[in-house]
Amino acid sequence: MNILSKFNNRKLKNCFKKAIKLYREGNYEKSIEICLYLINENFKIVECNNLISEAYYEMEDLEKSLFYLNQYLELNPDNIENIINKGMILYELKRYDESLENYDNALLIDKNNDYAKIGKLLDLLALKRLSEAKNFINSFCITTQDDTLLNNYASILSGLGMFDDALSYINEALKLNPNKDKYWNNKGDILSELEKYEDGLKCYDNALKINPGNEISLSGKASIFKDLKDYDNALKYFDEALAINPYCVVCWVNKSITYHLLKDYENLELCINKALELDPNDSNIWNKKGLFLDEVGRYDEALICFDKALEINPNALDLYINKSNTLVNLNRLDDALNVIDEAFSLDDNCQDIALQKVKILKELGSTDEAEILEKEAQNMPEMEDLPLFYY
Repeated sequence: MNILSKFNNRKLKNCFKKAIKLYREGNYEKSIEICLYLINENFKIVECNNLISEAYYEMEDLEKSLFYLNQYLELNPDNIENIINKGMILYELKRYDESLENYDNALLIDKNNDYAKIGKLLDLLALKRLSEAKNFINSFCITTQDDTLLNNYASILSGLGMFDDALSYINEALKLNPNKDKYWNNKGDILSELEKYEDGLKCYDNALKINPGNEISLSGKASIFKDLKDYDNALKYFDEALAINPYCVVCWVNKSITYHLLKDYENLELCINKALELDPNDSNIWNKKGLFLDEVGRYDEALICFDKALEINPNALDLYINKSNTLVNLNRLDDALNVIDEAFSLDDNCQDIALQKVKILKELGSTDEAEILEKEAQNMPEMEDLPLFYY
């Protein structure tokens, strides 16, 4: 290497150090600019793509973060950490099938990686493939002593309705770190599901002692008062939560549930619309709005909501059932049958889908076909129980 080459190499090394320093200082745009220059100079291409991806992630530009992460993985395809990071970004982009594929690839490299397991479970939950998620989580032992991972497993188990197991793991997390308000919130949520409301309220109060400005703790308290039918206190705590963070989607959704129970449809719609304004790519919220509109007889508007939900999550079987039910209410029976047949193409062994089809066939006068399917449905598994209004 001649003197000029040594000088140039030293200059490029210093540039890369500066890019890292700027990233750590939060000057992401300048860090990216330097990394792009270095890539053009064919210097540390792998590391620069990684740093650019991380910078764009911090800037909340997920698409660009994903682009440069893909550039990194083309050059270093077996880096499990970044395979998992790609899965995480795809999950945040609500591209759950692609995210799941990444976590499966990570598990092929390391079948015991807890981050990949948790990512896979979250994707299966998002895709409403609950039986598959239960089978997967029952296929391995949770042995980690990392409190963050234990909290994540507890959240997933709660989402699967396995509340006793969830409580066990969140208690382990709290033994390791009792000063995390997030963990107390999680325990409060689990106890609420177990209808241990007084204990749940104590957990949210513990969280608020640690972080008085935690809107999720206030929303949790509000939800317990909702379950106790103390709607005045429920709305009071939702309002307190939203005063702290008016962008809290969960708070708006849960507040809408309270108005639903009060049959205050005007305020319900205001809250659900606010949630959709903040997160228009959540199929669950579109589904909730569709169910509400169906309930009040606004069927055409309900169909629009179910269609938007299906655009986001075309594998969610309950959406097909809900849409077909609205079409039945409109007496569009042939359309309802077509929709439920779409669900059958995704799962031809689901009792809920079969019985919905039986109902439609009977309305159409196809009694013989309905009776045959009704008998077959008796031996089919039921869909996982999903309440109409749940977040």
